[in-house]
Formats: sequence, structure tokens, C-alpha cells
Amino acid sequence: MDPFHEYWIHYTISNTIALTVLGLTWKVPTAGRISLGVIFLLASVFNTYTVLNTPEAYLFYKDFAVLEIYRQFIDGWFTTHTQAAVLPIAAGQLVIAGGMFLGGRSSKLAIVGVVIFGLAIAPLGIGSAFPCSIILSVAAILLWRQQNGRPKAVMETKNPKT
Repeated sequence: MDPFHEYWIHYTISNTIALTVLGLTWKVPTAGRISLGVIFLLASVFNTYTVLNTPEAYLFYKDFAVLEIYRQFIDGWFTTHTQAAVLPIAAGQLVIAGGMFLGGRSSKLAIVGVVIFGLAIAPLGIGSAFPCSIILSVAAILLWRQQNGRPKAVMETKNPKT
């Protein structure tokens, strides 16, 4: 069966959420930042729980990977060291969440983490709900630009008093 047909509900929900976060970041940066924090907190909890209880669940990602090096890694070292690989990822997701919740300088490090994480999982294709991680990375980059005094992408028109 085509992977998209099997996972289309998860895929659709993930990408809808990512587009919503992008829109929030565009219009209300604080809401976008907090949303990214919630997403990464939930991902950390989910990954920790899953890898501790059913680590074999991560092995199916090799079937979705679009790069051979990802398939070889999952089929090789990762197969026998799943917890050793996923627990640090979950910890990183927790750090990203914390940085997003704290804001300020902490969120800048978290933004870098979002982009690196998003780009790293994108080659998992449907397994990472591609292009969800790219959309979230774009939202993080937009947040970075907004935090660094770049012009906001929000239409900020002031009503001239006549």
C-alpha cells in the first residue's frame, strides 16, 4: 500500500498544524513561538514514551526515507541502538520547547534547533509528514527575523486620521 494512503490523516493534520503555526508566526509572533514550544514539548514526551515502550516503532521510518544513507543508518546501527539515538533527540526537543517558552535569547538557540531538526528529518519523507518540518523551519526563520528587528511580514497599516 502507498504510505500516503495509510497515513493521510496524520499527514494532513501535521501539515495543517504546521501551516497554522506559520500563519500565527506571521501575524502574532509570540503565539507562533509558544506554538512551536508546544509542538516540541509534545514531540519530546511522545518520543520518550514511545522509545522506552516500543522502540521498534522507529524502524519503519526506513521504508519512507528518501535518502539511501538514512535507510542504511536505520537498518544498521540504529536498529540495535534505538533508545540511545532517540532519547537524546527527545532531550533536544525538550530544550527547544523550553527555549521557545522562555523567549528572548533562549528562543534564538531554540530557533536554530527547530531549523536543524526540521532539515534533519525532512529526508524521512512521508514518515516525517514532509513538508511539515520544512514549514515549521520556515516559521522559525520568520520568528528569528522578527526578533532581530527585521521588518515584520505582517501588514501593519495605521489608519491615518483624516
